Amino acid sequence: MKIRSVELIPVTLPYLKPVSDAWGVYREVHCGIVCVTGESGLKGYGEISLAWFGGVHNMCRDAQAEWVPRLIGMDTREITRMNAVLDQCCTFSRRSLLVKAGIEMAVWDLRGKELGLPVYDLLGGKLRDRVPITGGVGMLAPEEMAAQAVQAVKEGYEELKIKVGLDEKKDLDTVSMIRNCIPDHIRLRVDANMAWKDRKTARRMLDAMYAYGVEIAEQPLDYHDLKGLAWLRDNTHCRILIDEGIWDWRDAAGYIAAGAADLLHVYICEAGGIEGARRVFNTAGAFSMDCTIGSMPEGIVGACAAAHIAAAMPNLSAYPSDIRGFAVFGDDVAKTSMRIQNGYLELPKGPGLGFEMDEEKLEALRADR
Repeated sequence: MKIRSVELIPVTLPYLKPVSDAWGVYREVHCGIVCVTGESGLKGYGEISLAWFGGVHNMCRDAQAEWVPRLIGMDTREITRMNAVLDQCCTFSRRSLLVKAGIEMAVWDLRGKELGLPVYDLLGGKLRDRVPITGGVGMLAPEEMAAQAVQAVKEGYEELKIKVGLDEKKDLDTVSMIRNCIPDHIRLRVDANMAWKDRKTARRMLDAMYAYGVEIAEQPLDYHDLKGLAWLRDNTHCRILIDEGIWDWRDAAGYIAAGAADLLHVYICEAGGIEGARRVFNTAGAFSMDCTIGSMPEGIVGACAAAHIAAAMPNLSAYPSDIRGFAVFGDDVAKTSMRIQNGYLELPKGPGLGFEMDEEKLEALRADR
């Protein structure tokens, strides 16, 4: 089916309550919804998610003017060719990959709807029916973080992801408090978002946290510091999970070659879409390395795309992924939500990405009205 039109719609999604990490506090997310319409009138949707970067509304406007004319008339069967065209638009800034991702996932959604198949079938078939998910613990006062941890355990999460990195004493006190509030079998990981400035500080903190059951450290050092991360990997008991350092398959190859990672955290949006994410997984898999999936966070549209990759990739880690960002929003553009039950994300059902767009909500949440 030929593409008749492409619209990039700037959208603002409000959080249920403010979200915080080592970089700041956030009350809403600016994102974009991509609508690709085929010649039959059938529509596919994707999401542009730039939660921590900003500027997406302007990027929607610019891409509408500069990118869309190149796509009109292309065939939805030619996703490889379409990605090559979109790659030509992404040469000056990695942020452009996030726009590419939204357009590409909309085409996958449309192609799946045309064939009456879920996207994971187009990727070779699903290997699992559900995906383990971390329970998130945001950066708050220690007592509030401990309460979040207790609630997450009640909801069935078996691994908690704790935001750290601004205050060493507070971080250690918080991890200790959380450990004492939850059962021993609940696993812990910490996410420093690159906040620790040198390898010795990171080692000291992780050695102390390991005593409380922390098994995984997510991006403990700056993503440029591959030597420091490789040293840390060799000198701590924690597994090193690379997040901010992984965008595309080239990044994956660099970290693997440097011995700087035990696991890679893959973002569909940062990888430039579904095919880009699959290439990161394949690169890691070639070296017997597993990957988890991160969240910007995306709303339901982007989360559905992440779920299809999670369903189909053979080297998705048994350690939980983070496809839960959609749950923190007070409103969204889809009629159908996703379900996390007992710490597992259930796969979306139906053709394409497996959700139904709410056109009225999309119109109400758009930022250019």
